[in-house]
Amino acid sequence: MTSWNWRAAVYGTFLIACAITIWPPFGPDGTPGKLKLGLDMRGGTHLVLQILPEAPRDGNGKQRVTPETMQEVIRTLERRVNQLGVADPVITEYGTSGDRVLVQLPGVEDVEQAKHLLISVAQLSLQLVDREAPTREALLAQLPGGVPPSLTVLEGQGDAPGESTFYLVHRRPMVTGRDLRTARTGIGDLGQPNVRFTLNPEAAKVFEQETARNIGRRLAIVLDERVISAPRIDDAIGADGQIRGGFTAAEADELAALLRAGALPAKMRYLQELTVGASLGRDSIRAGLLASAAALALVAAFMLVRYRLAGVNAVAALSANLLILLAAMVWSQATLTLPGIAGIILTLGVGVDTNVLVFERIREELRLGRTARQAVQVGFARVWVTILDTHTTALIAAALLFQFGTGPVKGFAVTLAIGLLANVFASYFVSKLLFEWVLRRRPTAALSI
Repeated sequence: MTSWNWRAAVYGTFLIACAITIWPPFGPDGTPGKLKLGLDMRGGTHLVLQILPEAPRDGNGKQRVTPETMQEVIRTLERRVNQLGVADPVITEYGTSGDRVLVQLPGVEDVEQAKHLLISVAQLSLQLVDREAPTREALLAQLPGGVPPSLTVLEGQGDAPGESTFYLVHRRPMVTGRDLRTARTGIGDLGQPNVRFTLNPEAAKVFEQETARNIGRRLAIVLDERVISAPRIDDAIGADGQIRGGFTAAEADELAALLRAGALPAKMRYLQELTVGASLGRDSIRAGLLASAAALALVAAFMLVRYRLAGVNAVAALSANLLILLAAMVWSQATLTLPGIAGIILTLGVGVDTNVLVFERIREELRLGRTARQAVQVGFARVWVTILDTHTTALIAAALLFQFGTGPVKGFAVTLAIGLLANVFASYFVSKLLFEWVLRRRPTAALSI
């Protein structure tokens, strides 16, 4: 097998594999078939959250978020998003301040429910009640020496709707949310929704011992420093218990989901919210595809007019470039966004630039009196270093954009980097192979360039 036959077999197999990877190119709804679409093209919600730590502080006295806290926040948010059943969510650190988290939820319809589920701290604890009063002042009046260090005052729901009761509870909880093995919704004796929980074996043993010693006293069920309910302990409680608080079915489901996902290590607030509707996402896909098709058509027309039949070679190389780029994105599960489509269009422009460099060099060699075969060989050889230099420079820029950019900028950088690597292969090796194929069929013919 000759060198040309060997290269043709390898390149052809590679391009066929790329075509199989992206097939079918479009889904039943007209969207790109196997490509993973970003939120700006699928529709959904883009949220930026800020962590509000209470400690520790840096040397300037400012609050700071430790890397451990950031990772715990991200893991907890991932578990909560899983409760929503969102496909392909994005949860990652955002920016360079070290205290912000980006959450992208494609396809979410009930945005307010999702926001409440994400930002609720959901720190659960079961604390023994010392005494209670209808107002804070009445409670403090019972403590002439002030609140003891081992106790604290918490507000909770009173017996009547809209009324509050203040509880003096022990700071040390019997169990916390970290001791839960599972949480689920249930129905109480009066037909009201509640949340049933099961403790892990170690916590269940402690809880049973503590409740057995305090039969007849009240136990405060505290969520985020507010007493939900304070039932009386009538008997020792083991691994299973329930939380009653006048919940609706939706509230009970949400609380159970929060408890299963775990508590956030710090409070959070929203800094930014952007919602993209599904119809707007489809419009974005349509506009992006039209822009890419128009770019490819204009480039093809220019190359055919400027370089005649050699322009067909350039169009084939650009098509191979686009095929490799899309296949690489499908294989790597890279997300295609609108900035990513801009990267694809820019890649086509870089591909044209590479072909222009090669073709002009071949023209120059032909003017110097070389044969067509010699002009192709020398032209590609002398342009190779220039191609490497230009693409390496662009790859460095793409790497810097990916390192220091945010979500959309990273999408552009990824698409650009993959496109540049694909362009080196398509515009140099594939294009050269096509020229050699023409010259093998017509060794003495002049090039139409």
